[in-house]
Amino acid sequence: MPRNWNPFEGKSTSVPYTKQQLHEFFKQHDKDGDKLLSKEELKKAFDDLQSRTPGFRAWRAMGKADADGDQHISQQEMEALLDYAVGIKYPVKA
Repeated sequence: MPRNWNPFEGKSTSVPYTKQQLHEFFKQHDKDGDKLLSKEELKKAFDDLQSRTPGFRAWRAMGKADADGDQHISQQEMEALLDYAVGIKYPVKA
């Protein structure tokens, strides 16, 4: 091996978002200010997290977190959304 060889060169070491960071992130995506996240707002949020499949992620998040079936994530349902999103381990972008 070369003397200056670095096994991490060219590889990014990323840290996933914390639950608190994701909570703030999702709050910023409530574009109409109704304190609810629609499927479109979720899709945009997952797109901004650089999901390869934001539509699928939004659909899946609704299935995991939308307890009352109204097609919106309320403040009471946010914890389930955060648990889902934290499990995906989206990296914080530098």
